[in-house]
Amino acid sequence: MELFCQSCYMPMVKPEDFGTEADGGVGQDYCCHCYQNGAFTEEQTFEEAVEGNIPFWKEEGDTSDDEARARIMAVFPTLKRWVN
Repeated sequence: MELFCQSCYMPMVKPEDFGTEADGGVGQDYCCHCYQNGAFTEEQTFEEAVEGNIPFWKEEGDTSDDEARARIMAVFPTLKRWVN
């Protein structure tokens, strides 16, 4: 079963993809880019997260900022970090 970061939706496949908890253990909810040592690596708003992830989604095949933004907006509101 493939897991996805509950902040940025990055697939977490390899052990090094996963973030770390404060005790050094492997976290299960967030990737290594979003979560380290038991805390988020960046304090950002939902809107900042959406805009900041557009380039990564375009690398995965979206052809425009608007296309990437639309796909992100369909996913991010369902993720643990952004659900509230």
